[in-house]
Amino acid sequence: MDPLVPSDPTTKEYKEWRVSDLDGSSLTEIHMVLSTVVLSYWCWKCKTAAEFHRNPANFSGRSWQHFVFECTVFLVPMFMALTEHYLYTTIAVLIGTGIYYRKQIPNAPYRADKWAPDPRADSFKQSFAPGKITPKSYLSIYRAEMMLLTCFCILAVDFNVFPLKFAKVETFGTSIMDLGVGSFVFSAGVVGAKSVLPKRVDGKIVALSLWQQLKAGLWTSLPVLVLGIARFVLTESVDYQKHATEYGTHWNFFFTLGLLPICVPLGLSLCGDLRVTSMALLVVYQALYSLTPLGNWLEHADRTNIVAANREGIFSFVGYLAMFLLGMSLGQEVLPDAPTFKARRMRLVSVLGVWTTALISFFLFSFVLGIEPSRRFANAPYCFWVAGFNAAMLWVFMVIEEDVDSKLPPQLARAGRPAGYEVPVILEAINVNSLTTFLVANLLTGAINMQVETLLCTTVQSMLVLGGYTLMFMLPALLLYRSNIRLR
Repeated sequence: MDPLVPSDPTTKEYKEWRVSDLDGSSLTEIHMVLSTVVLSYWCWKCKTAAEFHRNPANFSGRSWQHFVFECTVFLVPMFMALTEHYLYTTIAVLIGTGIYYRKQIPNAPYRADKWAPDPRADSFKQSFAPGKITPKSYLSIYRAEMMLLTCFCILAVDFNVFPLKFAKVETFGTSIMDLGVGSFVFSAGVVGAKSVLPKRVDGKIVALSLWQQLKAGLWTSLPVLVLGIARFVLTESVDYQKHATEYGTHWNFFFTLGLLPICVPLGLSLCGDLRVTSMALLVVYQALYSLTPLGNWLEHADRTNIVAANREGIFSFVGYLAMFLLGMSLGQEVLPDAPTFKARRMRLVSVLGVWTTALISFFLFSFVLGIEPSRRFANAPYCFWVAGFNAAMLWVFMVIEEDVDSKLPPQLARAGRPAGYEVPVILEAINVNSLTTFLVANLLTGAINMQVETLLCTTVQSMLVLGGYTLMFMLPALLLYRSNIRLR
């Protein structure tokens, strides 16, 4: 064994060495693994719609049977895919299950005049009010799925059952955890667009001033920045392992998240079009990185001062801000209520346009200019890859919802659907208190790492610990949801 390689898997030095200099995995493999997320939702949606269609009066999505099915269809495939146990078998089973339940949904009632207005259009016209924003099920599921994956991976990476090719790469490359970090920021941007959309106050549409947006951003940022400081203090006090090239010596992801809402209003004051602002940020940042000594300094500088020591966190913030703004631009398209049923369906085209633009930009930077994606510095190819993937996921969720719901009779109106039909209870609970869930997952990750020698666990022990951990970080969200309490 190389004398420079730590030999004791219980030491901090070995754990830091283990996740250093990783190259990641291919885009094909990453997207194959994460396809289980879409297939899980498709299976759940088809089964729920079939049951609701058969007996809408007695349908309940909050029964224990539904809860067990939700855990089975959302959690088990995630475990299998992210620990590389029977990936292709898992995909095949999900496809077969989805087809089985899809066939149980009766076809929509026959319409003699296919050119006549859709019967569901009236309910959309009657419920529409300018400035009104009602929850969108595809958004809730998209956000909750990204959060579930992120929370699972932050502990799973400390076990041998989790392939290191899925862990964060050192500088250049792609991996599932790299995609998870970016997706966390992008999805926060999609929902964060609500803060800049015009509000309906006393029947009038009112746009927030710059000062109001800054005040709201500071209020949103404060608890997250406090969590960042608390995390730094705790990790330093217990000498917890950390990878300096991830965010820097003192920086952590909470600082990045906390600063985003403060900077967004400033960016909007310069240019009202979020897409223009985000694209300009990425192009300028990438040009400085590639065409000036900045890139070499970022990759190789010694950590001799506070800026150099935290250069990953400081400079990657530019990319994450651009990614957040890209998410907000998409949120401006999908968050407001659609005035008509046709307009609602046209959103599929809008999201598809974002996906196509991001995909073309990614291929331009990666394959034409030869610039590899880098999560470490959040460069342009990385940001476009994340934006394209998330837009694609959101688009597929929207297509599944449109396809399945189009089979239901018009009399089963959207307003009359019970809880548990639109969104699985476990995902709705996570979505409503997403930041709380993320905080609980981080605390549990630290506690388990201090009490359990994760690298010495067998496969069975690892799966048991990860299973218990998943249920434990979900439990507070479920209890808060049951009590109708919303924190953050």
